[in-house]
Amino acid sequence: MIQTPTLMRREIGEIPRVVERILGSPDIREVAGAIVAARPRWIAIAARGTSDHAAVYAEYLLETHLGIPTGLAKPSVTTIYGTTVDWGGGLVLAISQSGRSPDVVSVVTAAREAGALTVAVTNDPASPLAAAAAHAVDCLAGPELAVPATKTYVAQLASLAVLVDAIRPGTDLAPGLAAVPAAIDAAIERSDGWLAEAGARVVTDLAASDRALLVSRGYNLPTALELALKLKETCGLFAEAYSTADFAHGPLVLARSGIPVLAIRPDGEMGRLVDETVAGVRARGGRVALVGGRDVESAPGALSVAESLPEALTPLVYVVPGQLLVEATARQMGISPDAPAGLGKVTLTR
Repeated sequence: MIQTPTLMRREIGEIPRVVERILGSPDIREVAGAIVAARPRWIAIAARGTSDHAAVYAEYLLETHLGIPTGLAKPSVTTIYGTTVDWGGGLVLAISQSGRSPDVVSVVTAAREAGALTVAVTNDPASPLAAAAAHAVDCLAGPELAVPATKTYVAQLASLAVLVDAIRPGTDLAPGLAAVPAAIDAAIERSDGWLAEAGARVVTDLAASDRALLVSRGYNLPTALELALKLKETCGLFAEAYSTADFAHGPLVLARSGIPVLAIRPDGEMGRLVDETVAGVRARGGRVALVGGRDVESAPGALSVAESLPEALTPLVYVVPGQLLVEATARQMGISPDAPAGLGKVTLTR
């Protein structure tokens, strides 16, 4: 059995202090001012891997809080198909932990040359991506040594939330942001207790299976997507994530006895929609583990965290118990979560 603490576990423990640094970043305010001055009519986001899931979070955040149509850029259009895209009049936002992936850099370079405002969100302010963009946001996470991205992912989410709050002050984000570091500290403490008790069954189920399903919706769809990726790369599980809305359109048939299901269940209306899917899974004999807010406190075996935050900020907290769950599952399987076989810290795509 791999002995703790792993690098992955230590870096998860650093997340609250990383978020505190981001909350005090003056650079984000400067970038926000440039975006306000440019008044983009649309936003396109270039990202890969874990950063793609931060981009999905940004899609929800930007559209709900700024009302600007937002979508994901397709780097292959630029790098493989060689198409000249009319980027003028918009904002191209690039998200990359390393800032070194050639395809994301190429999109930003082409967009800037075509007249778009370009902003990079990266953990390396000296990276090619930061140099290619007109403006850069430093995620301030410090070196991340474990291959699975944990603190850098939450740093990306926090940077995006602070950026949106700076662009349009007075939304529900402002009071909640200050509470995020303490909420993550509390989530880590509760998760450790949960994993020692009710969550131990979830770890055992995942470690004994070769597949898993993860579901959520809205702001926490990227939480499910990110945790599915972590189970794939860290534990070698064939894990798939779905919006509960899409899950009902066919993939529900995948849910059956012996396939672990993790549901990220926010409070409020979105949570009640997740409940419908959870009920459908259970009706098919599936066993569901729940991570969510105050509404799951009475659910047997569920983990309740982040009760006081607006839904838009819960992804910064809900993903942390999932990261700890993945780390514990890898150790249960006798796998080092720090260096999954065949993977490196930086992946370069074109």
